[in-house]
Formats: sequence, structure tokens, C-alpha cells
Amino acid sequence: MKITIKDIDQYDELIHNENTRFDEVTTFDRNGLAPVSIENKVGLINPLGEVVIPFEYESIANSTVNAYSVSKDGKWGFITKNHHVLIPIEYDLVSDFIENVCAVKLNGKWGFIDLLNQIVISLQYDGCTDFRAGYAGVVMDEKWGLINTSNELIIDYHYEYLTPVDENFITFGQATDLKVERPDILAYFPYMLSKENYLMNFGLITIDNQMILEPISELPILESFEGNPVIRKNYQLGYLKGMKEFIPFEQFTIDPYEEKILKQINVMK
Repeated sequence: MKITIKDIDQYDELIHNENTRFDEVTTFDRNGLAPVSIENKVGLINPLGEVVIPFEYESIANSTVNAYSVSKDGKWGFITKNHHVLIPIEYDLVSDFIENVCAVKLNGKWGFIDLLNQIVISLQYDGCTDFRAGYAGVVMDEKWGLINTSNELIIDYHYEYLTPVDENFITFGQATDLKVERPDILAYFPYMLSKENYLMNFGLITIDNQMILEPISELPILESFEGNPVIRKNYQLGYLKGMKEFIPFEQFTIDPYEEKILKQINVMK
């Protein structure tokens, strides 16, 4: 089956014409395939418009294992570029294959599977992060702890958020006293909120649960610059020199309209 540019939902007759190329309205991946939709059903095409994956999915996303996560009838799984089922489309949600395992949700609980769809960590958690450096944050009874790949509890369930940085450091989250009255607006911006819509800040602890940085960043601390943690303060990215002095990255600037909105809802000074 072959389609034309006018067949797809992405085609806008006000700005496109029959000479518009598919690569002008979508992005082709390393397999030479790209997602487009027809009547809100998504498939994959090649640059000639030949349909490689039929239009039967609600969502298609590229995966780290050269496959695609897909949703159909409200369930998620993985297919290959040849449209073979890699992971059955039976999960409520899936993440991606990170460090050889994928976080999946079924019947309200999260766990991890491998490429053979074998459960390697039982579906017992209320939430989780992906694995990083052999560790993952997990949720039980609304509190976060840390497990390793053997599902051993490394840090007990004391935190409002945990995600690993590397084999030595963990980012933890703590709610501030600022309750966001318009979380619907803040959803458009990179902030994180507690369950009660209090703004969260993030700090660092060691793998043996020793605090090395108080929660001062507006985003989880996952990167470093010249050995210093990269944080965000007042919507400005920068790094914390010597764990004390905030040095902004001047190349990152905020859009004036975004600044106005964030000040109006009191999350930016």
C-alpha cells in the first residue's frame, strides 16, 4: 500500500501542497521509517509513502532496542520494524528498555520485564523510574525507595521522590510550602509537583543515604558540569560551583511570555 501526502492527518492544505515531502511533516528514524496518522490511527511509512506498519495504532514511539512501543485499544507493547510482535500489547503502560529491562504497568502495579517478556522484577510497585547504573526508584504506599537489579531495597521508603544519577548519587525530591493553584497551567512547563500540588525541589544523597545537597533545584539533578551538579533555580539552568555558588548558563534564557505566566502563578520570582 502506498499513500500520498494529502492522505495523512498532518497535511494542512493552507500551508502544504502536492509537492510537500513526507520528511517536511514527520521525522524518519534510523530504519528509514516515520510515523504519520490517517483518521487518528498511526502507522509507519518509508520516504516514498509506502506503508510498512499499518494504520492500526493509537501511538507509536521509537525504542532503544530498534523496535517500537505501540498502543492499541488502550494497551501497550512493542513491535519490530517488520511488524512482528516483540512484547505482547497487553500492558497498561510501558517505558523503554533501559539497561536491558523495561518498566511496565499492569493492573495498577509496576515492575520490570526483559526482551523475552519475562518478569525480572515482580509487578508490585505503585510507581518507578527506569534503571540507571543498576538502580531504580520505586514507590510503595506513596513513599519512594531505591532498589537494585536484584530487587533488593537499598534505600528505604522515606522520600517523596527518588531517581538514580549514577552508581554513587541519588536525586531526592521534597515538597516545598508553595501550593500551585493552577497545576493545569504548570503542566506545560518543566516542573514537578507533589500529589497535593505542592512545588517540589530536589537535592542529592549518596547511595548509602547520606545527604550531600539540600533540595534547592527545581528539577531532578541528573547531570554535572566540570564535576559540579547542574541544577535549575528560578527557571535558570546553571551549575553549583563547589556545591555552593550558583553559576548560570547564560546561553539558556527564558521566553518573556513564559516568564510572565510563571510569575503570575508565583512559581518564579
